[in-house]
Order: sequence, then structure tokens, then C-alpha cells
Amino acid sequence: MKRDSNSDSIAGLAALGQLLEEYRSKLLAVVQRRLDPALARRISPEDILSDAFLQARRKYPTFREQHGISAYAWLYRIVMDCLIEAWRHETRDCRDPHHEMPWPERSSIQLAMSLVSPGTSPSEAAHRQDLCERMRQTLALLGPRDQEILWMRHYDQLSFKEAAAVLGIKESTANVRYVRALKRLKDLWLQLHPDQFA
Repeated sequence: MKRDSNSDSIAGLAALGQLLEEYRSKLLAVVQRRLDPALARRISPEDILSDAFLQARRKYPTFREQHGISAYAWLYRIVMDCLIEAWRHETRDCRDPHHEMPWPERSSIQLAMSLVSPGTSPSEAAHRQDLCERMRQTLALLGPRDQEILWMRHYDQLSFKEAAAVLGIKESTANVRYVRALKRLKDLWLQLHPDQFA
């Protein structure tokens, strides 16, 4: 029996609509965190998401034929592509947006606390701010690949499997890349701020 392509198309759109609804708030938060405050007045996170959803609708038939990539990782990749394209359009050059995106205080502190001795606890706001700024400066010294995998894991909270799918690498490779990036970050931190270690 021949299937009705029109009904397949409607069912596909309904399935995509459910995916978009399920991940919308999470993806919007990703865009809001990644969007440089200086450009936030000109680029709306909602517009980025709308562009991404339009692309997702066009690419959905291809996604349905793929295996090994989660719906969230697929949508995340599309959203990041749209964000980078909007960034390039607004800045009129080809700078890498990952170099410009600031790490938020919470993620910087989380990374700093994972490197600093457990006995060193920032109890005062001034100390926390100083620690956060030190971590931002240290992160800025890492290469783009190291920054990206750390960002995905600590900031966007992607699993290794999802990060690997977004980056187009094996899960084991993403894991190794993360461990190496964290080690490089720790080594840099130790060189720059040996006083922070017990």
C-alpha cells in the first residue's frame, strides 16, 4: 500500500513541533547566555531561535534519516550556526564569536572551584569576583577547541555524546578533548595563580 506523502509531511511537522516545544526554553537559554551583551540590543535571542526553527523545518527530513545524533544535539548545532551567522552579519567581519563570548560568573566560579583546593572557599563577594575574573582571564588563554568543549560541558551542559555529535567527532574523542582541555586549564591556572592551591 502506497503511503500518502502529504500525511507523512504533516506527521513530520507535528513531530518537529513537539521537539521544538520540548527544547525551546533550553535552546533560548543557550542563546541568551552566548549572546554578547554589546550585541544584545541589535540581535534578539527570539529572532535567532526563529531562524533556527525555520532551518530545522527545512532540514528535518534529513535529520530523520540520521542515526546517532539526539534531537537536542541536532537543534543545538543549528541554533549555534544561526547565532554565529547573526554575529558575523552584525560585526561585519569573520571574528570567531567563541573568543568574544564572556563566561558567566557561575561557570567561571564552578571551574575555579574544581581547580582550587577544597579548603579554599570564597566566602566574600569581593573574593568571588576576583576569582571569577582570574578564571575568565585564564580561560581566554586557551585555544578555541579547548574553550568550546569546556563551554559545552560546563555552560551549556551537553553530555559527551551530545557534544561529540555537535562537533562531528566520536564520544570518546570528545571525552579525551575535555580531559586535555581541563588539564591545560589547570596547568595555566597553576602557573598564573599558584597562591590559589594548597
